[in-house]
Amino acid sequence: MSDASQSGASAVGRNLGEHFRALSQKILRLDLNARREEFLREALDILVDFASCDAAEIQLVEGSTRFRAEVKRGDPQYFLFESRRSSESCKGAPGQRLYASCAAIPLSVGGKDIGSLYLKSSQPDRFAAQEIEMYKDIAQTLSIVIAHRRSNALLRERVKELTCLYGIASIVARPDASLPEILKHIVELLPPAWLYPEIASARIVLDGQVFKTDRFHEGVQHLRADIFTSSRSRGLVEVSYALPMSERDEGPFLKEERSLIDTIAHELAIIIERKEAEEEKGRLQEQLRHADRLATIGQLAAGVAHELNEPLCNILGFAQLILKSPGMPEQERRDIDKIAAASLHAREVIRKLMLFARQVPHTRTAVDLNRVVREGMTFLEARCARADIRTELRLEPDLPEIIADPAQMTQVLVNLVVNAIQALPKGGRLAIQTSSTENHVFLLVEDNGIGMSREVLNQIFIPFFTTKDVNQGTGLGLSVIHGIVNAHGGSIKVDSAPGQGSRFEILLPRNNTN
Repeated sequence: MSDASQSGASAVGRNLGEHFRALSQKILRLDLNARREEFLREALDILVDFASCDAAEIQLVEGSTRFRAEVKRGDPQYFLFESRRSSESCKGAPGQRLYASCAAIPLSVGGKDIGSLYLKSSQPDRFAAQEIEMYKDIAQTLSIVIAHRRSNALLRERVKELTCLYGIASIVARPDASLPEILKHIVELLPPAWLYPEIASARIVLDGQVFKTDRFHEGVQHLRADIFTSSRSRGLVEVSYALPMSERDEGPFLKEERSLIDTIAHELAIIIERKEAEEEKGRLQEQLRHADRLATIGQLAAGVAHELNEPLCNILGFAQLILKSPGMPEQERRDIDKIAAASLHAREVIRKLMLFARQVPHTRTAVDLNRVVREGMTFLEARCARADIRTELRLEPDLPEIIADPAQMTQVLVNLVVNAIQALPKGGRLAIQTSSTENHVFLLVEDNGIGMSREVLNQIFIPFFTTKDVNQGTGLGLSVIHGIVNAHGGSIKVDSAPGQGSRFEILLPRNNTN
């Protein structure tokens, strides 16, 4: 070869080398933060333009998924991108046999194959051996950039996942946060932790209660995990995509995202159990405080009752003695009657206090509850008539007897009926019913009066709690009833709602030996 020929070949080689160095620089400047589809399209556009070939294709293998992308020179609208499971191997572009020549160049990093680059042309023998060797160098640069991009993407995903878990830990660390507040905040942390946060939405379902992000949609692609506490499914946590995305490890989701959602479901189970344990602890502490208050009130009631009983007996005795005096003016007699009535009322309150404090001995005998109702209503029917209250007695014939204190059973009935009368300020209906089963006898007192709210229902058996005006109630009636029924081994069920009346159902054992 002449010197001129050698010089020309060297110049061509230098020019070609400079072109390949320029191509390498373009590849190195690819946007590593772009989505996979955008990244591959930009790389292929550079390659097909530089090689002046008809089409360029890249096939990549990531874990259990193969990705394939292709562009055509002179057709900017054409771009093919697809993904398949590794078991569904990509075998080149459809119609690849239409190309007269194809350069297949492996992509590898650290001796490990990650895919292949295909340059296609309709011209036979389009790619020279020297040119293919240089494309192998370019492919090596492209492989490094792809690996770098993949590492960056994985790092970003791990950062997002750790940010999500850190956010959950921060929310849980707030001592004043309730369980619904915690779940509302956690569900907002989920979409940013996924690969496509802009189209992701999330929801948490716990015991039928739903917490979800704005514009939540049950897309065709979703990832979910069940929430288990004490080996029982309580609900689920779910992330959904609004648009169908390309297939990956699990649908469009990464295997790391499966691990993340499973971790979140596990953390939610721990949070739920901890919060419920705290609430149960609070309820037990409140019950303990309530029991302590009852014990203290009982001790105070017993002391006050004994202190007041003697002066009240003196007041009542002297009032009754004065009433026997002859020739007393009528006005003075009425005043003394009021003193005696007030003393009797005060003594009745003291008796209730002593009963509440367990200072009155019980007398157990066979009791016919029907007879208790009939005798008790003898004293109350006139009051019901004056208040325009219609009474209905539905007493079971041959009602079995129970072992009980007859005076206390009468007190239970009278207190319930008096409460019903006070709940019917404009008149109405009062129904009293008895019934029995094989093991129990029932006493039902029902009215269609003003009823009670849920807040009031939760407090009606607390001593001295009352919704009545001053001087209209002591707040002891229902607490005394509760104590009597419990002492007889029974129970009370109350149903009430504002404007719909109240229904007290008392269950007593037929053979009680308490």
